[in-house]
Amino acid sequence: MDIGKEIKDQRSFFAQRREFNFFIEDEEITVKTDDLPPETSLNYYIRQKLHLTGTKYMCNEGGCGACVVAVTVTDPTTNCDTILAVNSCLVPIYVCEGWRVHTIESIGNEKKGYHPIQKALVQFNGTQCGYCTSGMLMNMFPLYELGDFTMEQVENSFAGNICRCTGYRPILSAFKSLASDATPAVLGSYADIEDIKICERSGKRCFAPCASKCSKKSQPHFYSLQSSKWYKVYSIDEILDVFMEAGESSYQLVSGNSAKGVYPLRKEVDFYIDITCVKALLEHRMEGDHLVIGANMTLTNAMHLFCSLATQHKQFSYLQKLADHIDLVATVSVRNVGTLAGNLFTKHEHHEFPSDLFLILETVGAQLTLVGVNRNQYNKNLVDFLRSDMNKVVIKNIILPALDETYRYESYKIMPRAQNAHALIHAGFLLKLRDNSIVTSARLVFGPINPNFIHAKMSEEYLIGKQLFKNDTIQRLFHYLDLEIKPNHVLPDPSPEYRKKVAISLTYKFILSIAPESKLLPNFVSGRSKFVRPVSTGTQDYETNESLYPLTQAIPKIEALSQSTGQAKYIMDTPDYPNQLYAALVLAKAPANSTILEIDPKEAMGIKGVVAYLDKNDIPGRNSFTPKEASFMFVTDEEIFCSGHVEYYHQPIGMIVANSQYIAEKAAELVNVTYKRSSEKPLLTIRDILSNNRSDRIKLDDELKATRLGEDVKHVIKGRFDASTQYHYTMETQCCVAVPEDDELTLFPSAQSVTMPQVTAAVTLNIPANKINVIVRRLGGGYGAKISRNSIVSCAAAIAAYKLKKPIKLSLPLTTNMNIIGKRLPCSMDYDMGVDDTGTIQYLNASLYSDLGYAGNESLGNALLNMVTGNFEHDTWNMKIFSTKTDTPQATFCRAPGTTEALATSVSLMNHIAVSLNIDPVTVYQNNFDKQQPNLSKYLNDLMEWANVESRRKDIMNFNLKNRWVKKGIAVVPMGYFQILFGNWNVYLSVYQSDGTVAITHGGIEMGQGINTKVAQVCAHALGIPLNHIVIKPTNTTISPNALVSGGSLTSEAVCYAVSKACEELKQRMEVVKQTMDNPNWLELVQACYMKDVSLTTTFMFSSSLPDVNAYHIYGATCAEVQIDVLTGQHNILRVDLIEDTGNSMSPHVDIGQVEGAFMMGVGYWTSEEIIYNPEGELATNRTWNYKPPGVKDIPIDFRVKFPKKNPNPLGIFFSKATGEPPLCMSCCVPLAIRNAVAAARTDSDATAEKWYPFDGPSTVENTFLNCLNDYKQYKL
Repeated sequence: MDIGKEIKDQRSFFAQRREFNFFIEDEEITVKTDDLPPETSLNYYIRQKLHLTGTKYMCNEGGCGACVVAVTVTDPTTNCDTILAVNSCLVPIYVCEGWRVHTIESIGNEKKGYHPIQKALVQFNGTQCGYCTSGMLMNMFPLYELGDFTMEQVENSFAGNICRCTGYRPILSAFKSLASDATPAVLGSYADIEDIKICERSGKRCFAPCASKCSKKSQPHFYSLQSSKWYKVYSIDEILDVFMEAGESSYQLVSGNSAKGVYPLRKEVDFYIDITCVKALLEHRMEGDHLVIGANMTLTNAMHLFCSLATQHKQFSYLQKLADHIDLVATVSVRNVGTLAGNLFTKHEHHEFPSDLFLILETVGAQLTLVGVNRNQYNKNLVDFLRSDMNKVVIKNIILPALDETYRYESYKIMPRAQNAHALIHAGFLLKLRDNSIVTSARLVFGPINPNFIHAKMSEEYLIGKQLFKNDTIQRLFHYLDLEIKPNHVLPDPSPEYRKKVAISLTYKFILSIAPESKLLPNFVSGRSKFVRPVSTGTQDYETNESLYPLTQAIPKIEALSQSTGQAKYIMDTPDYPNQLYAALVLAKAPANSTILEIDPKEAMGIKGVVAYLDKNDIPGRNSFTPKEASFMFVTDEEIFCSGHVEYYHQPIGMIVANSQYIAEKAAELVNVTYKRSSEKPLLTIRDILSNNRSDRIKLDDELKATRLGEDVKHVIKGRFDASTQYHYTMETQCCVAVPEDDELTLFPSAQSVTMPQVTAAVTLNIPANKINVIVRRLGGGYGAKISRNSIVSCAAAIAAYKLKKPIKLSLPLTTNMNIIGKRLPCSMDYDMGVDDTGTIQYLNASLYSDLGYAGNESLGNALLNMVTGNFEHDTWNMKIFSTKTDTPQATFCRAPGTTEALATSVSLMNHIAVSLNIDPVTVYQNNFDKQQPNLSKYLNDLMEWANVESRRKDIMNFNLKNRWVKKGIAVVPMGYFQILFGNWNVYLSVYQSDGTVAITHGGIEMGQGINTKVAQVCAHALGIPLNHIVIKPTNTTISPNALVSGGSLTSEAVCYAVSKACEELKQRMEVVKQTMDNPNWLELVQACYMKDVSLTTTFMFSSSLPDVNAYHIYGATCAEVQIDVLTGQHNILRVDLIEDTGNSMSPHVDIGQVEGAFMMGVGYWTSEEIIYNPEGELATNRTWNYKPPGVKDIPIDFRVKFPKKNPNPLGIFFSKATGEPPLCMSCCVPLAIRNAVAAARTDSDATAEKWYPFDGPSTVENTFLNCLNDYKQYKL
């Protein structure tokens, strides 16, 4: 820093600065603050200013992990360096002064060598689409650098990193292989203490060469920004001085900035005060019988402190439980910067915020030391703190009391998944007992009940003086809780019924946990404990054929190294073009059937940097991104921009174009739209349509009529089945870069097809298709989301580029992506059937509905019917297949569309029969299987033997008899999946005479499924050349015209077929020259052919009409075992055994990844991923805060995958079979296993109750708990 440039502010002692420095590894970066808004994040600066795009972004709220980087920072209390993982999307760049930032590009690369964690991830095939890879590696980097970590620490450190592709198992295996306690089979190398440079000043490990010998003591200073000031302070007095200067102006204390992930900042403030280096807010001390800790201590440091003090001071042993609870708060990267005071201030500003910190601190009776602008210090309890005016007041300290052995403390947090979720319900309990049984004081704290409820005061008062461990006492206690707990209901929160009942059951669980075991019935003892998850394991059983290598060889994906070093580029990473502009969509904030009366963009246009507002009036061609010219899937035009009649809440109306993404998104919120609302209530589900008798919204798509009726009806069973929708959760959201060139337009869309964006843009702009060029290298995930839905984004970007004659980048923020992009098609079925005593269906009458959303495109029709009936004899079945239209976004294909829901529907029928007749579901399957498909029984029998299902089922029955409050369940699902043929894809292969290397481009899209790896393996095998001689180029519409979408599991096989044919043609040409040579090597042959004018370029197009390609069946069977906590609804997947029919796998590691990833996507669909709309049709689950796909601790604890050996597919390419979608279909074994566990609980609760309960969306924690039929009157000792 040039001190001569500092200007003393005449009104204070703060020095004004205009720049600051930080480091990217060893490179010093100078940040000029003249035109850098205070909301600029580290992520933005890294990507946009430094062009280090290996660091990704997605949610911009710290919930996905794509943005994680590592930072080396100095702890102000010790003056020692430490290394941390942080969410770069949350961290303001102004906080980074003096930091050393480690990015994926800086830790290892081809030039300097790869870091061990990069090597391990590649070796274990831990990448698929690769968009999450950087965040995964940078989250692991600090753990590795700190050394001597365990496998358990690895598994506990990735709560904040979401991966939709892999299912996590290979990522965890890679990193666990480097742990100190890794088993020999997976043991990797880890750093020796001698290998780590020791920093001179502290004796601690140094993580990079020091930029200077020792840091000088920093002085308080500020930056004068465009409309605000940013202050860096080092003492509480300096904070208060800034308060004084601020006067009536707005201010914000800045530390971790993690609250942005819950309540996104909407308004700029006048004064930002960076308090991260205020030492007095970070220290701790013992004062008599109290622990005093600095309120700005990070959650991570608080956890470490609590764990340490809990072992040193007996009266503070409860701190270990506080640390355990904090471990459930957010993620490692959030806890590393998020602070105690920041969390409490968020609770103060938003009383509805389910603060775990507030809960546990209030439970133990903590006090806060507050300091006002007048410098007076005073203490308050946390309840009074919530009611206090905290304007210009600092939380200085948190004071924790000593608790002797007469106290009993515990806290609980119930979440929709294992980690990284806010509490559905949480509770804290502190009782003081005399003689280990008589209550002398009680603190019962619950949340979130309603914004004003904290203590169960009536219940606390009742307990005083009572003998706790008596049934009469606890029953009366539960009665009082039932009276005083009155939950509110704000979507998407769980129901009031659930929250009240679980609050009571947690109280019971606490009492069980502290009661002497001698006072408990033996079968109640298991209710005392929380689930403790062991380190997960996984096995993969497959075979290869060395004679065909590299084909069938288990190799890492060929892009894995580039993904693991940040070199792999995605559409989001496209460098800015000269004069590039950014666009943001303007969405309708009105329910379906409203009418737009007026659109006024004046306020938005007044913002500096806004260039244009565009809408339907600016479209040269048709206002449709689903023209029939683009696909057979489209029967209705879906508007790019609403023409007046609102079809669904958040339908795009127009877009703002500006010179930055931030400005465009900010201005889009300021476009004023006037609506006339309809009196018609939106219909949002299939059940809404049926209950309102809206036959005009129901269409018969297909019908199956019985050809006979069974004559042995002994039982009549009626039921319903409802499967809801699912968000695809692509880590790279929908985006497109549109670049005008001459009189043409080049699009770079994140699309699963190059053809669809080309055709839709040409129709939209009313120009020939040959003037639209489309190029796609790779996608950050697809799963069907980017088949048709990207066209709304690419068309909008094309309109702006065409209109303004400038490059346009349109990338959707996560909330916009979730609001407007269609999701998996929901399905519902009503049925009645007659069966005999063996469970064989004698007749079935069923109506099966799928919801298409508002437009009616992309119907499942035949796919549903074929899969529902495909595995079972159905000549006695009458089934009608309907599609419905609701007031929601057009639904779209999602991985295994139709087949997932259909298989679940049919096996649900079979399990309903089995439960109703009290017979084995496997027997019901076998009795109803399609007799023309013996492989159904073969695979099911193989699974039963391999997974030892019968023996385990007996063990589970015995376990359930002995345990009232923990139940286990096991379920088996067989699968027959008919892989259809469709589409056409081109391959273009070029050989270069200079060195014999090969380049291939094809019509498929690489999105993590490994198509490029398989293509390279096939080519290397066919031509007999090394794999590293082959590169795969981006797909484009010039070389691959008219290519169909990549989807339906077929594309990889189809393109590999085309590659093999192209290689055959090339070898035939070369053979003439080869015959004239004496055993030439590849390069000699290539050069000789070149000299003989032999064309070294070949093309081939796969088509479903080719005579030697055929459709075929894929078989499989899966067993899932789960345990549930009856008192909370939580579950663990104990074990999954999955057999998948892959034929002869062309690339076993790729196929294992596809199987595991597909299965885990299905687990999310059936357990935790709940889409909720409010009554107006506004999506309430549109963020990482409230939409929860599975995390690393939601995978099976024991996950076993097997590919049958000696199992060639005579109809497949190189005897292989598709793997991308079938395994997802079998994931319904998990909710079936949960149902079997719940059935045991239902029987215990009410012997007359039906064991079966129908599918009604995912088997969430709430759904599971309520279906256990809990009644507090049964809660006894």
